[in-house]
Amino acid sequence: MKFFIRTLGCKMNQLDSARFAAVLKHAGYTQAEHEADADWILVNSCTVTAQSDRKSRQAASAAVRSHKKVAVLGCGPRVDAERWRQQLPGSDVFESESGFMAQLGLERDAMPFPVTSRTRLPVAIQRGCDDTCAFCITRVARGRHQSETREDVVARVRQAEQMGIREVVLTGINLAAWGCEDSRRPEQSRLPELLHRLLESTGVPRIRLSSLGPQYLGGDFFEAFTETRICAHLHLSVQSGSDGVLRRMRRGHGVDEVYAAAEAARRVRQDVALTADLIAGFPGETASEFRETLAMAEVIGFAKLHVFPYSPRQGTVAASMGAQVAVEEKKARSRELREQGRVMREAFLSSQLGSVQEVLVEDDESGLTGNYIRVRVPEGQDGQLHQLTLRREDLRERWQ
Repeated sequence: MKFFIRTLGCKMNQLDSARFAAVLKHAGYTQAEHEADADWILVNSCTVTAQSDRKSRQAASAAVRSHKKVAVLGCGPRVDAERWRQQLPGSDVFESESGFMAQLGLERDAMPFPVTSRTRLPVAIQRGCDDTCAFCITRVARGRHQSETREDVVARVRQAEQMGIREVVLTGINLAAWGCEDSRRPEQSRLPELLHRLLESTGVPRIRLSSLGPQYLGGDFFEAFTETRICAHLHLSVQSGSDGVLRRMRRGHGVDEVYAAAEAARRVRQDVALTADLIAGFPGETASEFRETLAMAEVIGFAKLHVFPYSPRQGTVAASMGAQVAVEEKKARSRELREQGRVMREAFLSSQLGSVQEVLVEDDESGLTGNYIRVRVPEGQDGQLHQLTLRREDLRERWQ
């Protein structure tokens, strides 16, 4: 039987899908390249916002209409499995990995190492979150904060290295909280210690970090970040440039922490790409507060922005807040932020022209620099680290 996995949401969901695929192959199934060729569709759902939840349900419903065998996993069923079962009668709805494994007749410990590429591998070092952000339901969907042990992380990275992987991507729901007993206590973060241990105990050429909360990034982190095997790219979970909005979001940081992280990163790595998530139109966001976000982004000069219009998620504090911003206004603010992001992206790319970059080549004749620029490398080989003096014609991104 052939299966196809449709993945929605974050890098942790992408890693989970790779693990599900490895399990199914281990059980004798074949992975289809296209959904139309599959007998069994697995939807790895996201429910962090109302929009992502809706897209997940639409994907599952489309699979049902195509008369495929359908299974739903991920954050959606973890939050509200019964609703999924009601809306998709006859489909398999799994609230946990253990339920999925049990249906296949496998023990959870039988889950094989998920290698989907010779070049890059995500490695989960942390799961869950103790934070209480007003707009987010991840705490319900992913459970309490848990750090993988230092020994397990090192072992996984060593295994990846032995398999020829050239870059590992450390991932987590609240990655920077690794080592905290409570992720609401950023001073407890031991992420720098883990980075030093990986650098000392493994020889994997590149270590990339996924999204980080700025409140966790102190002097110890930036001491570790000086090491050039750690990719010169920090994606900051910022969400707003207004202290008032951040307080209402219950983010656990203010604008000062964002400025401090950006300044420290550039002090130790001049070629660093700083990217960020931003939400437009959070409840109560005034025009002046939105302008504060625009001003912060401009002053920092992010290399790229991921912009999301606020989407009320049932079950969160923000969904019941007053002063909800009108839909059209949220769209307008999102457009303005994205346009600013486009301008800043082009400024960053322009600043990198003429620099010598190390590119990890992939099998489509392209690759990523350490600071997250996708370039053409027609002469490189898959898995090779290739030195390139960056020219405009090398860029695989839209350029204006």
